[in-house]
Amino acid sequence: MGIRASPTAEISFNDVEVPAENLIGEENKGFYYTLEFFDESRIQIAAQAVGIAQGAFDRALRYAREREQFGRKIIEFQTIQHKLAEMATKIETARLLTYKAAWNFDRGRIDPKLTSMAKCYASRVAVEVTNEAVQIFGGYGYIAENEVERYYRDAKITEIYEGTTEIQKNTIVKFL
Repeated sequence: MGIRASPTAEISFNDVEVPAENLIGEENKGFYYTLEFFDESRIQIAAQAVGIAQGAFDRALRYAREREQFGRKIIEFQTIQHKLAEMATKIETARLLTYKAAWNFDRGRIDPKLTSMAKCYASRVAVEVTNEAVQIFGGYGYIAENEVERYYRDAKITEIYEGTTEIQKNTIVKFL
């Protein structure tokens, strides 16, 4: 559906033996290493979601300033203004939460609650903002030649990979 620039495939290893000298980390600790990996990757997905939302917003704002309907630029309509105000506020909030998670991580303060909050919120914002961007573009926003259509498709994966939104909520509650 989305992120077509990043091919995804299943890989399986059957009957593979790894010599002890090639083992990375401690044996039987792979699951815990994966959990530690998620503390960082959730921040990266949150940043990706913020970028997707910002890209869709920038295009919607430009379009609203250019597109005329009923003899006026559509940005002059209060409904469009309110959509843009909400979109900008959500993006900024998601960005700041992502920055806080990254700032803590950079200082060695691993906070699974905060990284899960950043991913969960930024992902939801990406989906909501791209949806509104499509609405601002109208039918033109729905066609494949329009960038906001791609942003809309790409936003959804941020709610799924590196742990679904539901998993993020479970992590948040666990660390409250």
